[in-house]
Amino acid sequence: MSATPHKLAKLEQAVRQTYEAKDPQRAAWADWLYDTHVFTVADYAQSLAERYDVPVYMCRAAAVLHDIADASMSRFDPNHEQASMDIARQLLDAAGYDAAEIGIIVDDALKLHSCHDGQRPDTQVGKVLATADALAHLQTDFYTYATETMMDDMPIDKRRAWAAKKIRRDFNDKIAYDAIREEARPYYEKLAAHFNNEDRV
Repeated sequence: MSATPHKLAKLEQAVRQTYEAKDPQRAAWADWLYDTHVFTVADYAQSLAERYDVPVYMCRAAAVLHDIADASMSRFDPNHEQASMDIARQLLDAAGYDAAEIGIIVDDALKLHSCHDGQRPDTQVGKVLATADALAHLQTDFYTYATETMMDDMPIDKRRAWAAKKIRRDFNDKIAYDAIREEARPYYEKLAAHFNNEDRV
């Protein structure tokens, strides 16, 4: 019998325990991410993995780890990115993932899933994660929560500009599959219209 379902279950339990520990150094939005976003991305990743014949245990692993440092620190901490990769490596190793699997998940999928500055994942696991994260942003209340709660101390025009730019990146850069992009287009167009409408409060 394959050990892959067992190690995925072990990893997901460790991720849940990490968030549920409620580290006092975390930002308040880490609780919302855990409750609303992290496992939603994992479900999207599983669906995409099954559709495109990519190993589910790898894609779900990347998905549940993609925001992991938020469980213990602010995203604005200068050590956030490195801490995220370090935590992910530790949890993957403890769950029984091997060095090659950890390399794909951490060094490609996690490191590049945000698709900043034209950088995109090379592996199918990374492409699934980037796409799943984009879909979770575009098809849930992520942008409403981010702009109304996370950024409530920021002027409305700056919130809109941030959201509009990120929405474009989610749709144009992060979605790695043309068919998925077309399926997501109505969500993208609705969000883009909302956040580009300066008259809407």
